[in-house]
Amino acid sequence: MLRCFVLMITLVFFDSARADVSRQPVKLADLPAAVRKTALQQKRANIRGLEKTVQQGKEIYEVELQSGVVKRTVFIDAAGTVLEVKQPITLSEVSPAAKTVIESSVGNGTILSLESVKTALGIVAAYEVKFDRNGKQSQLRIGPDGRLVQE
Repeated sequence: MLRCFVLMITLVFFDSARADVSRQPVKLADLPAAVRKTALQQKRANIRGLEKTVQQGKEIYEVELQSGVVKRTVFIDAAGTVLEVKQPITLSEVSPAAKTVIESSVGNGTILSLESVKTALGIVAAYEVKFDRNGKQSQLRIGPDGRLVQE
């Protein structure tokens, strides 16, 4: 019961933390040179979308890529450094500890999306799940060890 209460408080925190993010579409030609270079260096993938977000005063560029059926989103800072890479996955690809937390959080709800969140080195740092439960959409970021992770 206590764990469920903590999860609900965390969900409220994550939902309110997203309110200070502004987004705007950008063109490849309008990207800072370092960001453009990093985006174009992504392995054999087509750029499907570009977006600039400002989070807590910092510019972050989201580059949506697709290679065949594989889609991923690369997050790059203004200096051209890859911050993280998100890629859709299935629940069977999630670590056992994180899977347990996801299943208990979603309960009888529906998973809307599930993504791995990897570092620039390809190490899974977290899993991000968006779900609908009792008509309310929520999002969690869970580490491979099953602990909640802040964005």
